[in-house]
Amino acid sequence: MTVIAAGSLLLTACGTTTNPSAGAPEGGSAEAFAAQLGRDYHADYDPLASPRRALDLSDLIVRGTVEEVFDGISTTFPDKQSTERAQGSHVTFRVSVAEVLSGPADAVKDRTVYVQVSKSRSIPTGDLAKANPRAQAVLILDDITDWKPAPNATVNRPDRIPDGVPLYFAFTDGLWMQGANDKAMVSSTAHREDFAPAWGKPNTLDDLVTAIKRAK
Repeated sequence: MTVIAAGSLLLTACGTTTNPSAGAPEGGSAEAFAAQLGRDYHADYDPLASPRRALDLSDLIVRGTVEEVFDGISTTFPDKQSTERAQGSHVTFRVSVAEVLSGPADAVKDRTVYVQVSKSRSIPTGDLAKANPRAQAVLILDDITDWKPAPNATVNRPDRIPDGVPLYFAFTDGLWMQGANDKAMVSSTAHREDFAPAWGKPNTLDDLVTAIKRAK
């Protein structure tokens, strides 16, 4: 697993366990959802310097729709305090994949990927599930199926993720969403203005996809 994604996974920012929800009707705006997802959360990270760098570092890049948001991974440590600090700091995005931009197509099972996204522990998962606009998204992903933050830690997969399917984490600047009513893409942890010049100032998901494809 790359250092960029691992650094984000180790950051914990209190969430609650709730029944999953399919979210708001499809076709709205992703702006309020992204703002809510990123509230009270900050990650220090090394930006992906170029589309070529994103291709080299990632295990999978896809375009699809965020169909559902539900509880994310939890981590158990030998000491209770560390375990409590790690709870509620991730949600799962169930993404229906429309296009694999990079990586093995057979890594996508039943046209679906399950992505871990960092959030503040103060933001309840249930609130995010209800607010989910089912926006389109481009996701630059790291395979964390076998990852754990420490040798003595146990990473617990959410019950709703089928056994045997890969588990992914989105790079801090590798999760971009755009609803039908949005003129530009948004992220919960990054800003479009922070893209390095090599990206060509992408403003929409279409721009981002074009930049990635040109770098292949």
